[in-house]
Amino acid sequence: MTSEREPSGYRRFPPGFALMPEDFPRKLAALKELTGLTWEGMADALGVDPRQLFRWRNEDGEPNAGAMLSLVRLAIRVPGGLALLTDEDVTVILRPRR
Repeated sequence: MTSEREPSGYRRFPPGFALMPEDFPRKLAALKELTGLTWEGMADALGVDPRQLFRWRNEDGEPNAGAMLSLVRLAIRVPGGLALLTDEDVTVILRPRR
């Protein structure tokens, strides 16, 4: 994987790199199990319609940027949640806002 540095400090990745993983529905189900929420409760926590969550589970759509941010925010509050979504060894330290 090659990337170039942009002047702003952001990295530019090749097209197609940021696509959703094929096993996203499985990861979503695993995250749901980690949270202990129902599907309806998870939809509520993410701020999405339960029908939208159903579509993601059935590979009939994927989260938009806002929903993905909500998903990440939920995952960082669940031990192992962000590591599950990203397939990375992740340590999250939450600090209170000032």
